[in-house]
Amino acid sequence: MPRGQTPRASSDVPVVIGGVVGFVALVWLLMHATVPVVTVFDFASDGRPKLYAAFLAGLAGLGGLLLTLPRAVTQPAPVVQSSVPSRREAAARRRSHLRTDLLGVAALLLAQVPLPAPWGPTGKAATIANITKSPEIVELSAVFANLSIGILVVGLVAAGVAKVYSHAAALRVLAIALAVGAPVVGWFLVVHAIG
Repeated sequence: MPRGQTPRASSDVPVVIGGVVGFVALVWLLMHATVPVVTVFDFASDGRPKLYAAFLAGLAGLGGLLLTLPRAVTQPAPVVQSSVPSRREAAARRRSHLRTDLLGVAALLLAQVPLPAPWGPTGKAATIANITKSPEIVELSAVFANLSIGILVVGLVAAGVAKVYSHAAALRVLAIALAVGAPVVGWFLVVHAIG
């Protein structure tokens, strides 16, 4: 083993490489996922704009829920600890949310797939129009593109509240309410905006 290199550092290299490759693959998939996701949403909603908006709201809120709920329902660590936690205990605590955090980040990225980007909506709006054949769905997708960013931000804030204030049950409930309520409010606003 080279001098200065610990066994832990050398075992982390394949994990980091795998993570980078996985992230690049995910980004590539998301760049090509607009057509299938919009097609599924259009089929599931049967062309009804309000139901289509509900699917968009659910997808936009999914990332925040996956980041918030595991932290909000996990019992806080005891305030007074009898000894310094071992390396194994600290690693287990860090890993406890790793799976749902990765799924949450993937959901945050996926939430933008069926929505036109607020700064350049033309291309994706045309794709949505070609698939759904519905001017109302094209309009609500454009409106929801801006709202979805707010929903994502509220979800991240809720996850932060759940983590920082894990010792306060009321604030953990508030975090869950924020994560669940943000997509509901987004759905309500977009439905009333398109009228």
